[in-house]
Amino acid sequence: MTVREALRLFGTRSASQRPPRGVSETRCVPVRALACASRSETGQRPALACASRSGVRRLFALAAVSLPALFLALPAGCRATLSHGATSQPAEALPRSGNAELMEYIGEMPFVSAEAAYRAVYVLHTGEVFNGDFAALGGKLAELKIIDGGWRLNADDVVNRSEVGYMVCRAAGVNSGLNWRLTGLGRYAWRELNYRGIVRGQIGEYGYVSGGQFLGILSRAEEYMTKRELRNVQQTSLGAPPS
Repeated sequence: MTVREALRLFGTRSASQRPPRGVSETRCVPVRALACASRSETGQRPALACASRSGVRRLFALAAVSLPALFLALPAGCRATLSHGATSQPAEALPRSGNAELMEYIGEMPFVSAEAAYRAVYVLHTGEVFNGDFAALGGKLAELKIIDGGWRLNADDVVNRSEVGYMVCRAAGVNSGLNWRLTGLGRYAWRELNYRGIVRGQIGEYGYVSGGQFLGILSRAEEYMTKRELRNVQQTSLGAPPS
């Protein structure tokens, strides 16, 4: 089942059986998950917008006390992690055996995790679902050159736009763009996806990707592959929507 077919099946589910899709980035998520996130599509920091006043005061107090240590830590990188409170489902519920189920799960995520993104781009590239665990999946994607072999992401880490751009460009065979071809850097991959219309509405390569936005990127990437004859997508009948 292709990405678009899974999305169509996902869209036929009764609205009474699932929450609305396209979760916006203004949804409340834990401050600790996004304390070092870059700005969202709206230009706001959703974590701070949803934080309690006491939490904000503690955050600024901590910054005042340990600001020198913070600047020393930033070059080493800061990785947000989705806790169970940041998603509508626990991490262990991530589907591993069904394409449509995976797309539905991603659509409910405020921000896309590494494992969800890895599994989705594997489907995009191969048209098949990977049934192994996260470690095996990462090894397979590195072997296929879809992710950088030097990445050390945990399954519940939030992937940023540069990482999504890198994965989608590799999986969909987007090799255009001088900077992307010469450097192989994810931020230029994201810009190339934006130029190709696969990413819409956002130019900046810094920040995270919501579940709804990621589903749109996957669908347009698959359309790009079909037009470029990079993948022979066969249409199948899904039958009548469930009553």
